[in-house]
Amino acid sequence: MHGREAIAEEWLGCALRTYPGRAAGFLAEVKDPFRNPVGYTFKHALDILLEELLLGMDAERVRAALDSIVQIRAVDDVTPAQALEFLFQLKPILRRHAPDRDPDRLAVRIDEIALQAFDLYMQYRERTYAARANEARRRIFVLERKMQKEQPAACASRGAE
Repeated sequence: MHGREAIAEEWLGCALRTYPGRAAGFLAEVKDPFRNPVGYTFKHALDILLEELLLGMDAERVRAALDSIVQIRAVDDVTPAQALEFLFQLKPILRRHAPDRDPDRLAVRIDEIALQAFDLYMQYRERTYAARANEARRRIFVLERKMQKEQPAACASRGAE
């Protein structure tokens, strides 16, 4: 494995390391997108991010790739730092595998990507919390209605005593 392929493989390993136990191995090894949509999404999106980082920085491609990963990371049970840590782990990987590239320029690009990822992460976390709050409100509403229906029946049975 040389160059970009080695970078991509090591970066994928770093990104999946936050998953517990065997899950990380499964996500890295199973290539079938139907059996392993998370692993497939990570591999595909990281390949695009790496390509854009090294070659062009097409804003739309970067955003789409980030979006697919961040949607997953926003619902994982990890801290924001753990969710986006994989972006910063790319810096030492690039220093090892691409020493001929301008490290300052790459670091700036990684930081730009990380800022975009943080914005996306916060959007998805807000949606997740809003959905949870709405579900809690819905459950309370259902319980209140159930209690209202049961209350007259309970009062009627007491009046018969």
